[in-house]
Amino acid sequence: MMKKRALWKDVFREIGRTKARFLSIFAIIMLGVSFFSGIKSAGPDMLDTAATYYKDLRLMDLRVQSTYGLSEQGIEKLRGIPGVQTVQPVYSSDVFLGDSGLIAKVYSYADNNELNGYKLTAGHLPAASGEIVLDEHLREQEKFKLGDSIIFGGEAGETPEQSFRTKTYTVVGFAQSPQYIETANRGTSRIGKGTADAFAVIPEEDFTLPVYTEAYLSFKDTAAERAYTPAYDTLVERHLTETEQALKDYPAQRLEELKAEVAAKLAAGQQAADASQQQQQQTAAQSQPELPKVYVADRTMNPGYAEYKDNADRLSAIASAFPVFFFLIAALVSLTTMTRMVEEQRLQIGTLKALGYGAMDIMTKFLVYGTLASLAASIAGLAVGFTFFPDLIYNAYSSLYNLPDVIKSFYPSYAVISIVVALICTTMTAMVASRVELRSNASVLMRPKAPKSGQRILLERFKFLWTRLSFVQKVTARNLFRYKQRMFMTVIGVAGCTALILTGFGLKDSIGSIAERQFGGIMKYSALVALHDNAAAAEQASYKKLIEQETAVTGTLNVLQEAVTARAKGVNDQEVRIFVPSDTTALASFVNLKDRSTGKPRVLSDEGAVITEKLAKLYDVAPGGTLTLLDSNNEPFQIKVAAVTENYVLHYVYMTPAYYTEVFGKEPVYNTQLLNYSGKDKGWESAFGEKLTANGQVALVSFSSGVGEAFEETMDSMDIVIVVLIVSAAALAFVVLYNLTNINVSERVRELSTIKVLGFYDKEVTLYIYRENILLTLLGILSGSALGVILHRFVLSTAELDATMFAPLIKWQSYIYAALLTILFSGIVMAFMHIKLKRIHMIEALKSVE
Repeated sequence: MMKKRALWKDVFREIGRTKARFLSIFAIIMLGVSFFSGIKSAGPDMLDTAATYYKDLRLMDLRVQSTYGLSEQGIEKLRGIPGVQTVQPVYSSDVFLGDSGLIAKVYSYADNNELNGYKLTAGHLPAASGEIVLDEHLREQEKFKLGDSIIFGGEAGETPEQSFRTKTYTVVGFAQSPQYIETANRGTSRIGKGTADAFAVIPEEDFTLPVYTEAYLSFKDTAAERAYTPAYDTLVERHLTETEQALKDYPAQRLEELKAEVAAKLAAGQQAADASQQQQQQTAAQSQPELPKVYVADRTMNPGYAEYKDNADRLSAIASAFPVFFFLIAALVSLTTMTRMVEEQRLQIGTLKALGYGAMDIMTKFLVYGTLASLAASIAGLAVGFTFFPDLIYNAYSSLYNLPDVIKSFYPSYAVISIVVALICTTMTAMVASRVELRSNASVLMRPKAPKSGQRILLERFKFLWTRLSFVQKVTARNLFRYKQRMFMTVIGVAGCTALILTGFGLKDSIGSIAERQFGGIMKYSALVALHDNAAAAEQASYKKLIEQETAVTGTLNVLQEAVTARAKGVNDQEVRIFVPSDTTALASFVNLKDRSTGKPRVLSDEGAVITEKLAKLYDVAPGGTLTLLDSNNEPFQIKVAAVTENYVLHYVYMTPAYYTEVFGKEPVYNTQLLNYSGKDKGWESAFGEKLTANGQVALVSFSSGVGEAFEETMDSMDIVIVVLIVSAAALAFVVLYNLTNINVSERVRELSTIKVLGFYDKEVTLYIYRENILLTLLGILSGSALGVILHRFVLSTAELDATMFAPLIKWQSYIYAALLTILFSGIVMAFMHIKLKRIHMIEALKSVE
């Protein structure tokens, strides 16, 4: 018992005596654990936050739509589906919000609605006719405020009077919807430019539509499951199939209803106009609809729903790669540290062995030392990781999604993995190092370890080079190869740290260059003007005159831009913009279509479409392949891919007018005009924009400079993640260099004392050590730069959003910054070590150990 107490007392005395060593192991393990647990938990925390949000607001499981609406008969069919819990029919329509040029998807609201609730951010939900609640996104952009009056506007033969009891509304609130978690995406629209800018909610009584436009469904068995889990996805997939089967006969039934309605109207018309029976039959035949279509969709059709999960999964992928560097370096440094510690305790180990202590008793000291460092570091790392990193990463994504504050959880599996890996890094290395020494008997261990026999190094064989080296240079070369383990440890450690720092700076380069390449390099036009299709002739003439009189405008191009949806099994639906120029020969002045690698121009032809690179990558389609696109009515169309063009933001499909007509069976309607001008500042753009928006034909004006700046602001939210990566890597570099340099000095204290006795000054003694460190640091920087390029490419491939493509580049300045940071921390370590070297007690160090 006394022997055990003595051993434990010795352990804690050793910790107190070697605080720097203990803290260095603690720091490097804590960094690895916090980085792993933090980034690994960020993804599940994001998904848990969204799933809770969906459950609180009762997001539907399925959405059902039909081209001719859903009658009461159709709603009853839905209520009869086995396992269905709630069927909520609603009205919806697309409108222009006054003269703002913004398009809103307007939904009906009733007090008894159970699904797709709204989270109010201001005001109250609509309670009386003429009240409207708008998308919170519009308030953030300062487009509208409480109390504003809005008059609905329609287009393309549709007027608000056909859908609404009144077209004038007062804003009584702002809200967020679980159907639209993405900040900037509100889905497609049947009017205007083809995409919606916001959603709005009005009382159900204000709709005058004869049938419902859609219905939301929830099921009993999905209520207990969390969104984004395999169990939930499996249930919904089964219910989707069942719902489609239940509605199999509905199109024919709905067609009969429509025929009956048409016949009734015609009969009424016959009585009023005394028309002939033959005319009635002819008119009825001509008025018969086509067969209706029914579409059943799950949550993945909501903008941002599936991509949000992908982003969380990408974080988990990054978390699986980055901490490997931390833990690998931690293991290498811990092995070196514990090996040195065991060698320092060689005499004590021999004494304990001679006194009768067993191998396990002696080993316990080193195992406890390493275990305490690991456990303490793991606890601290888990505390930091589970609390700090999820907040940090979630806030970086907050500009992309409308979701509540992140819900942070403790994940036992990640904690266990972290602790086990940490123990392997320290306790296992302590066991390995101590077992090597314990193989010797007590008499051998109680004598100093014989130094390695001197031998020639490879460099000495090159006489012409070796003879030209100075004495100090020869000593440096010999010492490097004499301590090979430490040499490789230092190079690997520095290389890993440099690679992480370079990856951080490289990510900044890749993300930061998107706006410059996209808005200016690819989208060369200065402004985009969305036009009303049904503008009066006078308004069209007024707009034409306005553009002709503006001398700064150097070129115009009429374009059709239409929002469609790309769809393929196993791939998230993507919003795609059809882009059809009226004059393909003039396109190059406004949009630069080219191959990213070769720079070779892409030319539009009537044989197929040119699609953007990220779209081709997502759907794994190459020139000669086909892509399925769905219009706003969910009608599928097949396009042939003729070429792929460089692009970084959003997805585009470029077509000639002839190929557009071939695919969609209609002539293109040019609803957009691109403008080119040069040498104008923000003030001029603002004044010009006011003139344009005042024109009756103009629906919306977008300046490329403003779009680029807005995108840069969005991407700037990722800066904090990059900064944390760089700071963590820099801290790792400092700990690694400090630890290895400290070991270097400790194991060579007799050698350093000897050269001090021989007359070397303090600075010369420091340089004696640091010549080696400088060379190893430079080798590590070179190796790390190459490794950083590989790691950077991996991160780009896993961290990209579906709608963006990061530019695969690292600027030359980033290589310099990564190298300078590594050298800076190396210099700081050297400064600390210089102080330690000055304090070496030569007489004590050179005393005989016999």
